[in-house]
Amino acid sequence: MKKRLLVFSVDAMVFEDLAYLRTKPNFKKYLEGGSSVERIRSIYPTVTYPNHVSMMTGCYADKTGVYSNYRFTTDSKEDTWQWFHDSVKCKDIFTAAKEKGYTTASIFWTCTGCHPDIDYLINEYWMPNKGDTLESSFADAGSSPEVIEIIKSHADLLHPDYVKGGRKNFMIHPYDDEFLVACAADIIRKFAPEVTFVHNGQIDGIRHTQGAFGPHLYPELDRVDKHLGQLCDALEEAGVLENTDIFMVSDHGQRDIKRTIKLNALLADYGLVDVNEKGKCVDYRAYCLSNAMSSLVYLKDPNDKELHDRVYKLLCHLRDEGIYGFSEVFTREEIAEKEHLDGDFSFVLESDGYTSFSDSCKRPLVAKLDLTDFRFGRATHGYYPDFGPQPTLVAKGPSIKEGVVIDRRPIVDEAPTYAKILGVDLSDAQGSPIEEILK
Repeated sequence: MKKRLLVFSVDAMVFEDLAYLRTKPNFKKYLEGGSSVERIRSIYPTVTYPNHVSMMTGCYADKTGVYSNYRFTTDSKEDTWQWFHDSVKCKDIFTAAKEKGYTTASIFWTCTGCHPDIDYLINEYWMPNKGDTLESSFADAGSSPEVIEIIKSHADLLHPDYVKGGRKNFMIHPYDDEFLVACAADIIRKFAPEVTFVHNGQIDGIRHTQGAFGPHLYPELDRVDKHLGQLCDALEEAGVLENTDIFMVSDHGQRDIKRTIKLNALLADYGLVDVNEKGKCVDYRAYCLSNAMSSLVYLKDPNDKELHDRVYKLLCHLRDEGIYGFSEVFTREEIAEKEHLDGDFSFVLESDGYTSFSDSCKRPLVAKLDLTDFRFGRATHGYYPDFGPQPTLVAKGPSIKEGVVIDRRPIVDEAPTYAKILGVDLSDAQGSPIEEILK
């Protein structure tokens, strides 16, 4: 008999949340008595897309090619989200499973758009084009006609403004979370895929808008427990619950911030960014792309040693001044060796612990907190993975030992663990299976 796997990723859930979740009925019913890794070490940067790609590949960003939610741009981010599978440069668990004849499903897992090895796909995607509908948008992102029918059947769960199109109207918590979990449960009931990955974001959303910790979290953790129940009830209705290994995981934590700094406005003062009368970048020699509490610094000509040395000297000076929001300056070579983070950037800037970074080039230097963008809310992430609250992992099922508690493992160990359970080949992964929790 083939193994079965359900991976439920609760974005920005941290170890501290488990104390409350363990009191809830569905957590008790479906996960109590299983095994756990209390604190998972994210990859750097601790943002959603790079970490979810690592969670499905077992690889760091230097191998996956995904080190930001966005592709590099000096313009609007709306059309540069790395939604599609072609952003990922290495083998993932879906391809490994498909090679062994498993049926696969992915609901709102990042960077899965048009993935050829996912049978039942609802990509994390939000009607970015003018005139998009639910049907046209998700069809563009790889959903099959049978999945489109499921999507349409749950459209009433979305915020009423979603028909206006665009991310701000579609991605409204908790409406989108209710929608995607209902769709996932229907896919499980109707098709019983053997490998199912589900990602939702209400905990991430509430932390961004109201802060990393506080009583505002409890209603949303109640919702997480409800969603866990919906997914597991669907497994039970499909007759496959007893044969399914269930993992509840997360990608990163969050930290409260006090301000947002516009580093590009500062670079403009030093003649490294050209800005028009509206404060828009029209050209650059050096440019900062925000990953919230870290920033990637791009050089227009990375082979220009004089420019490289000039910018590095400036960044180190600004770091040492202690007022511009960053506490570390890593060269590309340093961070590749230290954290397996590599790409076409030249430097990485790490937050001072209470500052997030904006891409804006427009003065004033310090921006007001902005709840419409995850990078600028009351709490956010992107910082060095050893800082702040840490994500967690809880698992239970026929392949999982009872009661094993591990203090910490890297997030790249998750996909190799799934591969070990399924008996599939993920030999290129940089992580290794969490053998201690496996029977």
